Amino acid sequence: MSWLTRLAHRDDASLNTRTTPRPAGPDAPHAVVVGAGVGGLASAIRLRTRGFRVTLLDRLDQPGGRARVFEQDGFTFDAGPTVITAPFLFEELWSLCGRDLEDDVELVPVDPFYRIRFDDGTAFNYTGDTENMVEEIARFAPEDVDGYRRFLEKSEEIFEVGFEELGHVPFDNVTDMLRIVPAMMKLQSHRTVHSLVSKYISHPKIRKV
Repeated sequence: MSWLTRLAHRDDASLNTRTTPRPAGPDAPHAVVVGAGVGGLASAIRLRTRGFRVTLLDRLDQPGGRARVFEQDGFTFDAGPTVITAPFLFEELWSLCGRDLEDDVELVPVDPFYRIRFDDGTAFNYTGDTENMVEEIARFAPEDVDGYRRFLEKSEEIFEVGFEELGHVPFDNVTDMLRIVPAMMKLQSHRTVHSLVSKYISHPKIRKV
């Protein structure tokens, strides 16, 4: 099971306990959240359940940020990401509000996650299954299959530290950040994504994927 699949199927018992949001009276502290994307919405929800009065601002006419939906010329478009790889984070937000995610939202498995089309007419189906991904890569560049597997191993190392260990840790001052620098340097987090990928993958199309 890849780290991405593990993430999608994570089962955290602490998220199964509903909480009761604290009411926000007129004298409660007031928080202003700028940006109504997924992160801003999550921040506003957390503040509200802790008893804050919350004002949520956004430059657009609807919330959602890159995850919003809009219409143009008779067509409906997703503005950004449509694949949820960490559903437990949404389950946590619903739990904070005293509800279950499944009461309001149906998450539907998608296969493939998405299809990448290149200008020469070829296409790559991106999935969460390692062996299917290997088959897709082999169609374009068999010589990159081994590099892809090694890249997955490196990605898992980054995931285990960057997400599982540090994803919930606040960095309130410079000292907190400096404390993790050695681990981040070891994981080569100073590299751009393209630079890291290029260490393992040579084919230009697979690098883009």
